[in-house]
Amino acid sequence: MEEIADRPRLARGERLPDLQLASAPDGSTMPLVAPGGRQVPVVVVLDDAECDACRAYLRRLAVADEEMRAWDGRVVAVVPGSVEDAARVMEAVDPPFPVLADPERTLWQRMRVDDAAVLVADPWGEARFRHEAGAAHDVPEPAELVDWARFMAIQCPECEGESL
Repeated sequence: MEEIADRPRLARGERLPDLQLASAPDGSTMPLVAPGGRQVPVVVVLDDAECDACRAYLRRLAVADEEMRAWDGRVVAVVPGSVEDAARVMEAVDPPFPVLADPERTLWQRMRVDDAAVLVADPWGEARFRHEAGAAHDVPEPAELVDWARFMAIQCPECEGESL
């Protein structure tokens, strides 16, 4: 396996990896980017399943989930561990969004992060905002992520060069 430092950092404009991760509590798989190009993925990678700061942040995001969904935002929390680890996070937080397991830390390796991070992509998986929380858990406010979802929702195909 490649060292994290040897991999290119997932930067603005690059696509999220095409991953199917196991969802808590049943282990059914789901993609990071929902098919159909309608939802804005807001991906929160936790540094550990037992991290109190990460759990507290997920609770804050849960409060903003309804507003996020109003702008087609789709929060997905990703735990570096097993489905059982993700299920413990689910049980502790009870979020209205999925908690996925990434036992191989594939997403962390691709994003090239060691700690918690947040990434917002457009509906097709292109990274538009990336924030590394670091060991201090300096995370963006949920309202800022709602603003990103709103921004993605109001983009027109003409602005993105998709209509001909």
